[in-house]
Amino acid sequence: MKKKFVILASTAALFSASCAKQLEVTPPNSIYEEQILDIMNGTDESKKALVLKALATPMVKYFNYWNIDCGSTGGLAPMTYCYQGIEQARSLQGNDMVFADGRDGVNELAGLGYYEGTADYKGNDTPINGAHWFGYAYAINQANLLLGYMPQDKAKESATIADGRVRGLCVRAYSYMCLMEEYCQPYLSGGKEKLGMSLYTKYDPGQSPVARSSAQDTWNFIITDLEEAASLVSTFTTGYSELEDFDAGVANYLLARAYILTGQWEKAITACDAIISSGKYSFIKNENYGCNPTGEDLPSDPAKVVFLPENNAFTSLVKNPECILGYTLNSSYNPNTQSALACAQTRLQNPFGSYSLGNSTVRIDDRLYDKIADGDIRKNAFYPKDFMYIFTGKDAGQKVLSHSAMKYGATVGLKQGGTDHSDKSLVDQNDFCKFRYSEVILMKAEAQAQSGKDAAAKTTLNTLLAARSNGSVVLTCDNYPSMANMTKALDMVKLQYRIEMWGENGREYFNNKRWNINIDRSSSKIHWATSLATKWEDMTILIPIKEIENNPDCVQD
Repeated sequence: MKKKFVILASTAALFSASCAKQLEVTPPNSIYEEQILDIMNGTDESKKALVLKALATPMVKYFNYWNIDCGSTGGLAPMTYCYQGIEQARSLQGNDMVFADGRDGVNELAGLGYYEGTADYKGNDTPINGAHWFGYAYAINQANLLLGYMPQDKAKESATIADGRVRGLCVRAYSYMCLMEEYCQPYLSGGKEKLGMSLYTKYDPGQSPVARSSAQDTWNFIITDLEEAASLVSTFTTGYSELEDFDAGVANYLLARAYILTGQWEKAITACDAIISSGKYSFIKNENYGCNPTGEDLPSDPAKVVFLPENNAFTSLVKNPECILGYTLNSSYNPNTQSALACAQTRLQNPFGSYSLGNSTVRIDDRLYDKIADGDIRKNAFYPKDFMYIFTGKDAGQKVLSHSAMKYGATVGLKQGGTDHSDKSLVDQNDFCKFRYSEVILMKAEAQAQSGKDAAAKTTLNTLLAARSNGSVVLTCDNYPSMANMTKALDMVKLQYRIEMWGENGREYFNNKRWNINIDRSSSKIHWATSLATKWEDMTILIPIKEIENNPDCVQD
């Protein structure tokens, strides 16, 4: 194995030594590989299905990956070692999420350093950065391993091989997309003329290191993968199937996002329409949007504050008709259990959960909260007042702060069946939705607005606003109070994106970067780290020094 080969070979060595058993990685050898190739080149579909189950089905974990660092960066730090933690960290670095209140006793693992701006996540020699880079790089490695057994020509003849190929293509494209968002300048803001990623198309620990391709070539590579995946999944499968699967919803969601990030507006609209016209998805019902305290006073007796997770679409996928890709509590790829450290955004955002007990509740910034219309159900996803609650292990009530997020709120956890609640000590157990339908609507509206179709964009956005209306008046772009002075549909889309996707996937941070919006908390009433100010140009992360040292053809741009 060549030392210089980092993105594939060194990551394989890094993980196989300490984590191979845990990650279920079996390094290929000649006999193993020949056996698989014989099966995949044969005619026995039942044997192909067994290979698919063993190699391809587990690929779904690389959208909800955890245990990335395997102890190499200070244990199981949640903001370091899992995708949900990385994305939660990005939310804490933005304008719209407030971390606790600055008092003593807050939990550093919950993201304090990110919120304050003291965590070194961008430096090329920081272990935090390295864990993020090599998590995505390892997923690319595993995708290429799978794709070697699922060749393009064979996928046209076998639905089983097509299924496996779709999984590999989606994971590879998603992982490269995440690297581009983190480590490269926004494509439409000068990034188009800069470097992208080192593109690896096969699993071969002996291959030579690869220089960084241009950003244009990298995005073309990503989009080509996703276009093939979308075509295959529509031709050879049922199209829109299970939550924890790579179906047409996942492929077209990723394709739409790739088109959005590269300014291909018409193609983005087409990809979104493929999802919308499927009829597979509908909006979350008002009563299931968060734990939904309906804006009323909570019981004065803290012991009587009860919100069941099976009634919340963000903690129970049974109640989430928007979920395009999700993980139930029973899934082996869902870390949202009491036995796993608090890595999930659903756990870190629950005001009744274990991290809130440690004074680490996250809240919505008052500047955004005040922009949410009173007749908007999403306003109920944040409680406007301080309230008292009795946590497990405490005899008396503890104050939970105003503007606390109720979006993932639950006072007990789901049972392993995933359809009923259990006891308070399991409060951090829940389902998790990764991609959902509302963002498809937002992406379509943005693509329409970006291409000068303001009327069409407002019509699209109105479907979301109507679904979020909570009263006799149906909200629209024309009567939404905080949008009264907005003349551009794109500004309306940006605001609704912040409201709808608050706390999800670090979306505000990444949108700020590509929309050229700086982080500025100076006018906030409840942010306490108000001195944190980040220009959008400074949101790009340096490639880890380990990658550059071992691959001399990989240079900083």
